[in-house]
Amino acid sequence: MPYNIVWFKKDLRTKDHAPLFNALKEGSSLGLFIIEPEWLNSPEFDSGHYVFLQESLRDLQSDLRKIGVPLLIEVGEAVATFGSIHQRFGIKKVFSHEETGLDWTFQRDLKIKRWCKSTNTPWREYLQFGVIRALKNRDTWLDLRNQILHRNLFQTSGQEWPKTIDPKPVLIPSLKHLELPPSEKIHAQKGGRNQAEKVLNSFFDSRSLHYSKSMSSPTLSASGCSRISPYLAWGNLSITEVLTQLAMKRTALGSHPEDRWWMKNLDAFESRIAWHCHFIQKFESEPEIEFQNMNCAFDGMRENNFNEEWFEAWCKGETGFPMIDAAMRSLKINGWINFRMRAALMSFASYQLWLHWRKPAQFLAKHFIDFEPGIHFSQAQMQSGVTGINTIRIYSPKKQAVEQDPHGEFIRKYCPELESLPTADLAEPHLTPPLIAASVGFVSGVNYPEPIVDPEMAYNSAKKRIFEWMEKPTVRRAANSVYQKHGSRSRIKT
Repeated sequence: MPYNIVWFKKDLRTKDHAPLFNALKEGSSLGLFIIEPEWLNSPEFDSGHYVFLQESLRDLQSDLRKIGVPLLIEVGEAVATFGSIHQRFGIKKVFSHEETGLDWTFQRDLKIKRWCKSTNTPWREYLQFGVIRALKNRDTWLDLRNQILHRNLFQTSGQEWPKTIDPKPVLIPSLKHLELPPSEKIHAQKGGRNQAEKVLNSFFDSRSLHYSKSMSSPTLSASGCSRISPYLAWGNLSITEVLTQLAMKRTALGSHPEDRWWMKNLDAFESRIAWHCHFIQKFESEPEIEFQNMNCAFDGMRENNFNEEWFEAWCKGETGFPMIDAAMRSLKINGWINFRMRAALMSFASYQLWLHWRKPAQFLAKHFIDFEPGIHFSQAQMQSGVTGINTIRIYSPKKQAVEQDPHGEFIRKYCPELESLPTADLAEPHLTPPLIAASVGFVSGVNYPEPIVDPEMAYNSAKKRIFEWMEKPTVRRAANSVYQKHGSRSRIKT
């Protein structure tokens, strides 16, 4: 007899999973995850992503076994995989979430749609977030988003479901099996549903009390931020689960001064959560921003001035700007940095180094374990000043070091070659007075790189170039109409 196929993508959980819930209601089901060559070969892929996936699949496999559903883990192109499964088991219906991902995922979904049509296989897609495909305008989007997210959870545990075949574990391919290099993210967050629940619970139990105060500091944010972004990006948690637990926490608070302070921090957290679907909806409506400037009036501003040597130094964390280098080095071993440091990295690449945003954005995507295309490419363009409507932010590496790392903890941790310098000299080690430098055995350009650009000249030049470009009449006109494009090139409904 044919089975329902629950096609898992970046929704690696069993709780609050509409496709799984509805597939089980209709009969015996098989779970499916496909490790696709297009993903492994994409410029945004890194072995650290695969390690997180492995950990997530282990939990998913275990949780599915508890309700009698096997998980098939296949390596290969999606259409060929579905064809093989159809021959082996027979496919009654396909159930999945809609995915607002990179362009290759959308093209793949179109191929699967054609395959389903050719084999008379129904494919039912469900909303993953408060994101609506083929939305003509944003006039009513917020109300729709709230209706989608503020609902009862889909419960799959504690019910009797039709049993499938004996759900014996399937081996999850290793990095070596897939001929992938080891991950350099030695301190990355662990993937999986179990870890996601622990992180979410610890945030609402205690860590959210100091959320607003710690979110800008690269050191304090490691524990003060929610740290649930990887679990949302990979679907170990649903947004509705987070909002449900947020409401429960609010209800539990009283009128004590600390509780009132806690409530303000929860409000700040909720406002950040609200941006999640906003940016993914924008990407759904304008998928071209993965490749093109959001505002075409900025085409040509940087594309022909790309300095590969500066880009390589930025990628390695060897620019001679300690706050920038520390942020990059931290990212490469942790797979995560706070929002301010992400913005500072992108801003520095775009302004002081005058690099077009596309390659830096791809490099950061490789190293963000929580890479979410809809959020990432919009933010990359905003920090690069090519939207025409967002505030231009040219971050000063020195100012960020002084304000966000006043004791030098972050810089010393990730740039240990500067460890012996006085805190006052950490922001600009190349300006360390000679006697002080000699007393600690520090030689600028030997122990640590000289700045690859002159700090003041690069800052002033970038400021002049960007504002001169923005004064062009064509840019002003484009800025006035940039948000009128919603729906004009939106993805069709699959």
